[in-house]
Amino acid sequence: MKKAFVIGMVALATTVSFSTAHAAGVTGAKSVKESLVDYTKQIKEAAFGKGGTAKGLSAQQAQIARDKMINELNLPAGKNNALAMSLTSDSAKSSQRLENLATVIAAKKMAVEISKQDAVEGKSIDEAATASAKLLANASLTGARKSAKELDAAELADTSAALTKLEGLPEGILTRFSKAERDSYTKIIEKHDQLVETGAKSTSEEAFVQAIMDVKKVDKAKALEIVRKLKECV
Repeated sequence: MKKAFVIGMVALATTVSFSTAHAAGVTGAKSVKESLVDYTKQIKEAAFGKGGTAKGLSAQQAQIARDKMINELNLPAGKNNALAMSLTSDSAKSSQRLENLATVIAAKKMAVEISKQDAVEGKSIDEAATASAKLLANASLTGARKSAKELDAAELADTSAALTKLEGLPEGILTRFSKAERDSYTKIIEKHDQLVETGAKSTSEEAFVQAIMDVKKVDKAKALEIVRKLKECV
């Protein structure tokens, strides 16, 4: 698994609901990376104001942006609640998580345009964005437990660091991953979410390691190698 990756799937617009027409022409001859940058800029400005950043927003402004983004996601109610919690549970991370959410929305909108010319690629990007939204929704669980049944202290810390790193790298999955790598990421995050939802593991970190094992068909030692590589990615 390569460098950065994450792109969640959320939604946003303070007073604007972004339509595919609003984004039309952004993809065109531009690269995926250039298109995502353009989409993200548009959405951040609509959500956060002319400055295009969540930093410095008042509590009321942040709540308006957050609620509108979440409403565009069409996630199950329980997942919406978890997402809202992750966006507010850590004041030091709330602004960055809101901006990551904006990038996710940009990816969702961009996927619509890409699908018109390449349905398979568009679907892959859309599904990766949805998975990333779930990763953000589960972010408040990262580091919540100081011990785990199936991981020692060092393994738990490494896995917490890897999940935190993934959360903060929303452009990578589109701009650095091949379709195969992106789809593998999606499967791992979806499996992680499933394990978290069912309470199959006592911590989010254990669920993440298990998800890697299940999707990549590797043992725990190999899964932890992947975790450490993710932790170190830049």
